[in-house]
Amino acid sequence: MMVKDSKDKGEGLEIYSVSSLNRYVENLLRNEPTLRNIWVKGEISNFTHHNKRHMYFSLKDKESELSCVMFYNANNEMDFDPSEGQEVICRGDVGFYHPRGRYQFVVKEMIPDGIGKLYLAYEKLKKKLEEEGLFSSEHKKPIPFLPKRVGIVTSRDGAALRDILNVLRRRFPNVNILVSPTSVQGKGSPGSIAKAIRLIDTQDIDVMIVGRGGGSIEDLWSFNEEVVARAIFEAETPVISAVGHETDVLISDFVADKRAPTPSAAAELAVPDKTELMSRIQSEKNRLLSSLKNTVVEKRNRLQTITKSIVFTYPERFLEEHEQRLDENISRLQDNVKRMLENFKQRLNLQRERLKALGPISTIERGYSVALDSRENVVCSVQGLKAGDQLKIRMKDGSVLTEILEVKKWKKKK
Repeated sequence: MMVKDSKDKGEGLEIYSVSSLNRYVENLLRNEPTLRNIWVKGEISNFTHHNKRHMYFSLKDKESELSCVMFYNANNEMDFDPSEGQEVICRGDVGFYHPRGRYQFVVKEMIPDGIGKLYLAYEKLKKKLEEEGLFSSEHKKPIPFLPKRVGIVTSRDGAALRDILNVLRRRFPNVNILVSPTSVQGKGSPGSIAKAIRLIDTQDIDVMIVGRGGGSIEDLWSFNEEVVARAIFEAETPVISAVGHETDVLISDFVADKRAPTPSAAAELAVPDKTELMSRIQSEKNRLLSSLKNTVVEKRNRLQTITKSIVFTYPERFLEEHEQRLDENISRLQDNVKRMLENFKQRLNLQRERLKALGPISTIERGYSVALDSRENVVCSVQGLKAGDQLKIRMKDGSVLTEILEVKKWKKKK
């Protein structure tokens, strides 16, 4: 929505300030996604590098020209100096400079036209393969620590092969090396590289180095081709990409399991330094031997201390001491058993007295009588008794034999 800095309602009209209108147009351009991060090709004219910081120029073709600005934070790392009349490709955003009321192209990246076409192709393929997951870390295979056999895919006559072989032989002379030669630049080289990768991948190798020495972007371009990228991705052997110099980053570097800045560096990543490894092993060996020696000395000292003790110096005293302790323990055990038996005896007598007080004899002694059946069992219930049965009535000073005349059973009270 337009911001109305001021307005005149005379004659029913609304009048906006110039600043308000310019800010409105600026917001429109800034919020339009189709005008951001776009590429524009043209010829440089009216070029000015103001105080070696911001660059002001126009891009033109046969019919039009476009005002451009490239700020210092975007141009300070450029690897070429733009010049009047040069054909370039620029990436940036369409903006609006509201103090002067004109739109301009804010350049974020500039590439010479010839290289620019290759760069655009590079960006397009990079985006495609990245979306397919060829750069994903989950597909990266680990580089073995100590490979037995190293495969190399590069030019037979290039300096890169000599550098790799020199480093491999210097670092680990025992490693076996298999070379799959290929052309690395020119027409047909991408297919040749891919074929060499697939061929050496079928051999019994533990790690593969794919690369070449430095050169122009055109010389290195074969390693930016899709056929090479897919051959690296499909290889079952871990691949180290080593193309050009440290500043050269190609599609093959993104797809490979490991990227090396140079062919020599790739060889260093492929195998450890044998001399350093042997030194580490010797160091660990010495450490273990020293630890073992210290352990033996410690055990020997402990043994000497023990042998000097009373057990070995005066064994009869050691036995006498233990016999004395045994006698003491036996005495304590006997005393404990005696106390336990006395305690049990007292508790048993107490229980006997309690039972005697509750028994039938005690009951009779207190003036009661007890009825017994023919088997001398105490009769506690009329259940099972009938008229004519005989019972013995036992009393304190004798007993009588009686016959039951009638059995009357009491009803339980509810």
